[in-house]
Amino acid sequence: MKKPEGKEEVLNSEQQRLVLDAALSVISKGGFTATIVEKVAERCAIAAPRIFLHFGGTEKLLEAILQRQLDLIAGSAPVPELRFPGETLRDELEGLARIIIEVCRNHIGVLRAMLAEALRSQEFAEVFYRTFILRGRQLFDEFLAERKNRGELRADLDIDIAAASYLTSLIMSLILVELFGGKWVEKMDDEWLAKGMTDLFLRGVLPQASLIGSPQP
Repeated sequence: MKKPEGKEEVLNSEQQRLVLDAALSVISKGGFTATIVEKVAERCAIAAPRIFLHFGGTEKLLEAILQRQLDLIAGSAPVPELRFPGETLRDELEGLARIIIEVCRNHIGVLRAMLAEALRSQEFAEVFYRTFILRGRQLFDEFLAERKNRGELRADLDIDIAAASYLTSLIMSLILVELFGGKWVEKMDDEWLAKGMTDLFLRGVLPQASLIGSPQP
């Protein structure tokens, strides 16, 4: 029986995973080239035309790569109702910071290549900002908004600004350390980064009464 036209070109979930894994590896090792999809196809043994057809071109493939990294973080975000006895917003934020750091560190080669490409190409910079930066901030907006509605954050807090400041300070600190060898110059491990950035952030967003007795940096 003849397959419906075009159906054989659709990638199933496992094939999509193989393509994105291959793309992460290719970009991490070789950056961005005009033949990136062909290299991905060779690595995952899926024809390049099928990859193009499924993802809608190189730009959409890059968006899918970035979105998957965000999904890893979003899927690990804690829910206030599921806190263990004694857990606080600080514990949640530190845990989330560790997850963000781990995801970024595991794909630092890709982030390095993407930042370099964003500086070179305005078109790619827009894709990177729209997918990773803006969408990431929106996800964190939701995280903070839920805590604000519970009365755990200042009533007058601008959620969008708070989300942007926390994520920018956390991710850029990690990237600067990785790219410029800061860890060899000064002591700055992941735990220090997660705790330090969280403490600094909370001093600006917690209700004033909540700051009494909070840990010192």
